[in-house]
Amino acid sequence: MDEPTVDAHIDALVDEGVLDHDEATDEITTSDDFEQSRHIYYDTYLDVDEAEFHRSVADAFDLPSPEAAAERVDRLQVTREEFATYLTLSARLDGYGVEELAQMANIVAEVGPDSPVPGAVTELDDDSYAEFLADHDRAVVTVWKRGCAPCEGMKEELDEILSALPADAAVGGLDGEQCPDFCREHKVNAAPAVVFFEDGDLLDAVTGRTSPGPLGERAAELYD
Repeated sequence: MDEPTVDAHIDALVDEGVLDHDEATDEITTSDDFEQSRHIYYDTYLDVDEAEFHRSVADAFDLPSPEAAAERVDRLQVTREEFATYLTLSARLDGYGVEELAQMANIVAEVGPDSPVPGAVTELDDDSYAEFLADHDRAVVTVWKRGCAPCEGMKEELDEILSALPADAAVGGLDGEQCPDFCREHKVNAAPAVVFFEDGDLLDAVTGRTSPGPLGERAAELYD
């Protein structure tokens, strides 16, 4: 896309309430209302296997077969995030063609919302968590989600949680909705979650809001 097309799409997305533009900082983020809608599609599509993903793409774009969809996905490097974003835009917006919506989805996927990962931990993603685990003998990866009341509750106790974990354990955090590979590989299906590793191996995953005391006790058991 050329710059005038990108600018026109951004203006339209702001007018449609998909993006928020902070005129003071010139920062552009996705709106809370849009994210509430996109979460529905994320829950459906971010962790589906390749066969189901290709079938869904074929249905959405009226392609003749999943194989044709797989070819297009590979050629255009379409991610599950972009596809979920496209479906969200398609459901919310009227008067735009398939190509326009696909271009908008690419922009929105690049912009993204503010990260739900608290600043007190090292932020990770699907491209960086493996190196993080390799670099630390003991590692704890926390998983967060936007619009998640239990996550916000655990963040209020984050200082106590970090103090309860072993001093020699590196602590990272990732956005569960943006990191389907990590969640799929380590069978994390809810947020918040605290996932314990040693020498790169998964020891245990504690999901749901958990207080500092029980987390510290579980860490002590695992890292005896």
